[in-house]
Amino acid sequence: MLKPIFDICDETPMTDDFSQCRLLMEVNANSFSYVLLNLRGMRPIAIKYYQWNQYKTEVLEKVLQEIVENDPFLATNPDETFLVYNFPESNLVPERLFSLDSNKELMDLVYGNVEKNLVLSEKIPWWEFHNVYRIPQEAHRLLQKKFSAGRYWHFYSLQLKCHKMFVAKAEEQFTKVYFYPEKIVVMIFKSGKLQLVQTFAYQDSKDIAYHLLNCCRQLDLSQEQTTFELSGLIEQNSTLFEELNKYFLQLHFEGIEDSIKITDEMKEYPRHYFSSLLKMAICV
Repeated sequence: MLKPIFDICDETPMTDDFSQCRLLMEVNANSFSYVLLNLRGMRPIAIKYYQWNQYKTEVLEKVLQEIVENDPFLATNPDETFLVYNFPESNLVPERLFSLDSNKELMDLVYGNVEKNLVLSEKIPWWEFHNVYRIPQEAHRLLQKKFSAGRYWHFYSLQLKCHKMFVAKAEEQFTKVYFYPEKIVVMIFKSGKLQLVQTFAYQDSKDIAYHLLNCCRQLDLSQEQTTFELSGLIEQNSTLFEELNKYFLQLHFEGIEDSIKITDEMKEYPRHYFSSLLKMAICV
C-alpha cells in the first residue's frame, strides 16, 4: 500500500467535529496531497502528501483509488470538499473572447487531440480570464464518485485567486515558483499584471535554472531585482537552491498566513512545504 511521504496529523483528531472542517485535495500525475482544515480554529487536523513515480504499467486512477479507499481522513464527512487539478494543459482566455463552444477546439489546437481527456473551464475570480483546461477523465470520474459534493478548481486558477488575496502590494517584478518532483509551476507578474503561468518539466537543478533564466530573458525581467517566492519541495541547504542563488539575488521562501494555527506536528517541517496548500484551503 502506498504510504504518505508527509503525514502530519493532530494528536487527537477524532475529537474534532468534521462538519466544521474543509477538505482540500491537490492531484497531479505524480502526487496527491490534502489538508483537512478545522475552520472554527483555523487549525490543520491533517496534512498528507503522497508521491509516486510516473507509472508505466498502472494508470493514475488506480493509484488514486488506493489512496482514497485507505486513508481514514478521506472517509470523514467535512462541511466542504474541494478538488484541485494540477495538470499542465491549460489556456487562460480573456473574458471577452471566451466561448464554451470553442473550448475543446482550443485545447486540441494547442495540445493536440491524442488524449481524449475531459475539458473543463472556470472563471478566475478577480481576473478577467477564464481557465480552459484538460484533465484525465477516469481520474475525475473516480474522485467525483468518492466526493460527490466536492467542487473543483484548476491549480492555476486558485493560485491566481490566492495571489490577489494574499499579496498586499504589486511589486514591479514578482515570480512565484512551486516545486514538485520532476516539474515546477511558474507564475510571473509585472506591477501586479500576469505575464506567464506555465509548467516546466526538469531532470536536475540546471534545468530549473535554465527555465527561470529563459523566462527572465523572454519577459525582460532583471535577475537582480525580480523577487522570487519559492514553495513546495525545495530545501535551503540543497544543490538546487545553491544553483538558483548563483543567478538570482531575491530568493525567499513562502510563509504561512497568520490566521493558520501552527501545530507542533507542523513545526517539524519547513513551512513552505505546505504553504500553497494551506493558502488554497483558505481562499476557496
